[in-house]
Amino acid sequence: MRRDVIFLWVSLVLLGFALRVYRLGSPPMRWDEGWSLGLASLSWGEINRITALDVHPPFYYYLLKPWLALGKDEFWTRYLSVLSGTLAIPLIGAMGRAWCGRETGTLAAFYAAIAPILIYYAQVTRMFALAVALIALAGYVLLRALSDEELSHWLYFLLASAAALYTFYYTAFIVAAFLAYALIVARKRQGTLRRLSLAFGTLVVLYLPWLLYALGPMWHRVGRRTGFAFSPADAFVFFKEGIFALAFAYGTGWWAVHILLGLIGGGLLLAWRRKALGGELVLPLLALFLTLAGVSVGAKAHMFAARYLILASPFLALALARALEMLRRRSPALLALGLAVLVASILPSIAHYVYAKTYEVSEPFDPEAVYRFLQGKAHPEDVVFFNVLSLAGAYERYRTPQDAAWSYALSWDPVIEPLEQALGRIEEASRFHRRLWFVFYKGTVAANARLKEWLDCHLYPAFGQWDGDILYELYLSPANPLLAAGRQGRFEGGILLRRTAFTPSTGPGGEIGVLLAWQATEEVPADYKVFVHAYTLDGRLVAQHDAHPVNELRPTSGWRQGELVLDRHGLVLPPDAPPELLLAVGLYEPSTGRRLLLADGSDHLPIGKVQVRCMFSQ
Repeated sequence: MRRDVIFLWVSLVLLGFALRVYRLGSPPMRWDEGWSLGLASLSWGEINRITALDVHPPFYYYLLKPWLALGKDEFWTRYLSVLSGTLAIPLIGAMGRAWCGRETGTLAAFYAAIAPILIYYAQVTRMFALAVALIALAGYVLLRALSDEELSHWLYFLLASAAALYTFYYTAFIVAAFLAYALIVARKRQGTLRRLSLAFGTLVVLYLPWLLYALGPMWHRVGRRTGFAFSPADAFVFFKEGIFALAFAYGTGWWAVHILLGLIGGGLLLAWRRKALGGELVLPLLALFLTLAGVSVGAKAHMFAARYLILASPFLALALARALEMLRRRSPALLALGLAVLVASILPSIAHYVYAKTYEVSEPFDPEAVYRFLQGKAHPEDVVFFNVLSLAGAYERYRTPQDAAWSYALSWDPVIEPLEQALGRIEEASRFHRRLWFVFYKGTVAANARLKEWLDCHLYPAFGQWDGDILYELYLSPANPLLAAGRQGRFEGGILLRRTAFTPSTGPGGEIGVLLAWQATEEVPADYKVFVHAYTLDGRLVAQHDAHPVNELRPTSGWRQGELVLDRHGLVLPPDAPPELLLAVGLYEPSTGRRLLLADGSDHLPIGKVQVRCMFSQ
């Protein structure tokens, strides 16, 4: 390769790198990026299990996991995508060179360097830039294998395609386009057909274990949504949206799409008139069509997103480069005009949309909010459970060794794991951690409700607060078993406290669990709150927990006559709690604060004493 050509290619790569690294550390982490960081922070086995329930396979997370050992800020986590996106530029150029010659390859690399969709997703902590690089590599070595029959090129194609399939499911449509194109090219070459069959057969064998592992959960996920119902009207809508998304004309408009299509159409028309248009266009056309069709069908089962079209961008680059090369053959001035118009149509999107990263989320997201809320509340010996890994990743981004560790119980999209798996993790944590925080995105909606109900009936709720659309709950798992107190009390309103039990001893700053058994002797006319207070011997309030029974799940007005309602409460003591505390229980009207009276006229029922001792003296 001549020095001037090498210089040009190096310049294109540096241009692409500069566009991808510019403002990389801003904006703050996005929702999907939090998912990537959270998932990559899990064990290797859990990465496999969760991705089998997700819409993306695990290879990207395999790379991101060791990458995070060197840093978790926005710049560093996104830098892996920058490297993949920069590498894709020469790979797309090399594919164009192997496809139709040096000039086409150079023009393809130029478009790859400045394409808004490729810049955008090279700045996101997700798998899309990596998938593009792997597909471009697979396309390049396949074209080489079809031309020179080198066994090594077939091997590289096999490895690159397998890695792409393990990175992003939609790469299957590109691999299908590769197969169709290779069959067309090699249809009369028996030796090539044998190697082609062996390569694709081996690829199926390499991918089959993952399909067998993930197909069941994936099919169940699709079934929970809309299935694959599809219509011609859907096809038209999604194809139209797909073309706009592939051009990534956000921030510009359809005029940019028309310019892109006009350049391609004009160049190819010129090639056809000069009889310079051969069967080589089959490759980009197959890849573009199959990707658009696949994403359109997948949109009915999951969602439509521009990022799913990114795999077609290398082949859009090929078609555009071939058209621009035809303009160059007609006149260098015509090529210069075409390039100028192309850049003019791309610049508004780059300048006003690409770096804002507004497409990744549909609503405002403050990645530091959870960490900020828990800071000072959760202690290093606590554990924080998240119902979605996006929030777990955002917490991990800011967490220090002095902060609480985290775990997960996934009950919100995109992954809702079987409840028994989440409960096993919670029960294991409750044996080692006395305080378990739960961060419920969207509160008690949908599958969150079943998880919270189990917690309210098996652990001891001590705190609950909403912050935006997130519900924070603190549950206690006291170290010492509960002691039955045997105290009963009949409150006005037809409410009988039948049994009580509580933690009889704990340490300073420790935890107390209280179990109350209520019964309605008649219809209860209103909803009352329960209070559980811990007092010093001289009557000073030290700790309390107030809530409607069963942590808001069983309001008193819904109790059936004679029904026994088990109600749990947790109290967190201050570090300077005195050696002995009195526990008292009562009910009150939330609107007025008026307490319900017992038969003897008192407004609370003492249920026992708690000994507060240092651990070494217990």
